[in-house]
Amino acid sequence: MIDQKRISEAEKNVPKYVQDGWLFIKRKDIAQYLQFFLKNAETSLQTSKALLELSMDNQKKQVFALQDNFETYLWVVVSAYYSMFYAALALLAKNEIKVGDKLVHKVVADALIANFLKNQKLAKLLETYEEAKDQALQIVGSQDRAKELVESYESERKKRSDLQYELGSVAKQNLAKTSLERASKFVAEIRNILRT
Repeated sequence: MIDQKRISEAEKNVPKYVQDGWLFIKRKDIAQYLQFFLKNAETSLQTSKALLELSMDNQKKQVFALQDNFETYLWVVVSAYYSMFYAALALLAKNEIKVGDKLVHKVVADALIANFLKNQKLAKLLETYEEAKDQALQIVGSQDRAKELVESYESERKKRSDLQYELGSVAKQNLAKTSLERASKFVAEIRNILRT
C-alpha cells in the first residue's frame, strides 16, 4: 500500500522534475508515441509469459537445447515490470506528460502517484468503465482500482530491483507468477483507460 509519506514524496518530487527537465507537462507531441508505448507494453507482457512457460516446461527447454534446470524467472519479473512501465508511459503520454531521460523509472512512479493517485485523475478515467447505479459507490470503487494500479506499478518497480540484485532462485518462480499476473491486470486496465 502506498502510504501518505510516499504520496507526499512524489508530489514534492514532480515539480522538481519539471524544473530540472526530467518531466515535461502539457507536451502534445508525446501523444504520437502512445501506440509505440502500448506495443512495447504488449510485447513485454508476451515476453514475460513466454519466459515463464519456458522456465516451467521441460519439453520447451528441449526445443532450445536447454538443460532441465534452466530457469529465467528473473527475466519474467523484469519483462512483466517493463510491460507495466510502458503502459504507464502510454498513460502519461495520453495526458500530455513526457518523461525525460534521468531517473526514468523513479520519475514515472512519482508521476503516476502524483498525477493519478492523489488527485484521482486515474479514478475519473476508470469511472467511465464502471456501470452506474449509485454514483457515490462508483467513485469509491474506481478510486480503489486507481490506487491498486498505482500500487502494483510501485511494487513491481521495487521487486525488479530486489530480484535483479538480491533474491535467490528458490523464491523466484512464485514472484515471477505474481509479477506476470499483476502486469497483465495493469496493462489491461491501462489499455481500457486509453480507449476513451
